[in-house]
Amino acid sequence: MWLFAERGLIAKLMAAGRQSIPRAIQILRTSNLIRALFTDVDRTILTSDYRLPDAVVQKSKALGKQANIILATARSPGGVRALCETMGVEYAICFNGGWIGRPLERTTIFETTLDRDLALSIMKKTQEAAVASLWFSPDAIFTLNLTDVVAREAQITNEDVRAVRNLEDLPGNPYKIMCSRTNADDTAFDYLRSCFSSKCAVTGPHWRLLELTPGSVSKGDAASRLAQELGIPRSLCAAAGDAENDISLLKWAALPVTVANGIPECIAMARYVGPHADEGGMADVMEWLGRQQILEA
Repeated sequence: MWLFAERGLIAKLMAAGRQSIPRAIQILRTSNLIRALFTDVDRTILTSDYRLPDAVVQKSKALGKQANIILATARSPGGVRALCETMGVEYAICFNGGWIGRPLERTTIFETTLDRDLALSIMKKTQEAAVASLWFSPDAIFTLNLTDVVAREAQITNEDVRAVRNLEDLPGNPYKIMCSRTNADDTAFDYLRSCFSSKCAVTGPHWRLLELTPGSVSKGDAASRLAQELGIPRSLCAAAGDAENDISLLKWAALPVTVANGIPECIAMARYVGPHADEGGMADVMEWLGRQQILEA
């Protein structure tokens, strides 16, 4: 069982000589500070227009003195390199758990991809449904139709996108396929979910996006794998996220947190909810995390 308290609270109680400390605290075996924060990127540390607030950078560097800050995102490694450099982050979980490694060093700890036949069938269905879709290979993004919608999605993460003529020209096995729409009432995403939710992981981090990744991975599973790799117990891990693809991550962490724009499921799980991401809410969250002790009974 894990309990949480402001840093120094237990010491103050003991120093005051209070004997009526709750039994849950009397039987504590250990008291530790957080050693890892796994955090989502878009609309969590970044604003809705993809800015990284200065306050978030400052608080992440302060928290980073006691804990590993690890990005856990649907983005590609290339899509987070600039963030890693600015924030001083070494490790990242990308493609919703399909890739784990060090983006700046371009080194991989774990990776898995969609089956090629399944990926091609997804792309074919997106064509039939007139949905903009992006095929994420190890080195670039590919598409069958380079529309303004596709170009905008690649521009957000500052990545190259290349158009090919035919399905067979799409290279290798993709880490993920991302679909984008401009109308929240478009039912094509519901159609794609019905076609593929039993064959792979299908999540919507935002109303305009639908992401299809291998069914064997999730942010939560990837965080567990990386924490074990780094020798950090789950009991000393916090996690932040705002969307559907963050639910497994928040369920896994000992200390789940979110920002005010999080979906209801994330807010319901969170031990602390900071202001909206557009207000730099994660700066407030990180300051709060830095004051927490995880008390293991």
